[in-house]
Amino acid sequence: MAEAPKKQVKMVNIAIHDRTMLYSSYMSFVSTGGLFIVSQDHFEMGDEVMLILEVMSNENKFPLKTKVVWKNPAGHNPMRPQGIGLAFPKDDVGKQAKNVIEKNLAGLLDNPRVTYTM
Repeated sequence: MAEAPKKQVKMVNIAIHDRTMLYSSYMSFVSTGGLFIVSQDHFEMGDEVMLILEVMSNENKFPLKTKVVWKNPAGHNPMRPQGIGLAFPKDDVGKQAKNVIEKNLAGLLDNPRVTYTM
């Protein structure tokens, strides 16, 4: 029996240097941490996405093997742009990225302001 062809893993590079943008993009409700990426590309739930993430003034880039766990379709809500939410992996790099983001968002995580996802 022939194996189904493997889906090609997409790669996304993103640098977030603005605290407001980081707040709007961060998905604190994902247990491992996650980030919403504005994109018009087609993704399916569960797709793997290699995310190279640069956060604020942190000198390290985080190479994260993420999964699509959220989708905002085009035109769904004018307050929420089209794109995908990516869950960080449970590995050390995922934990480090989550910690850096949450440190940069100290004092904002319980804020009721609208984000790109909720």
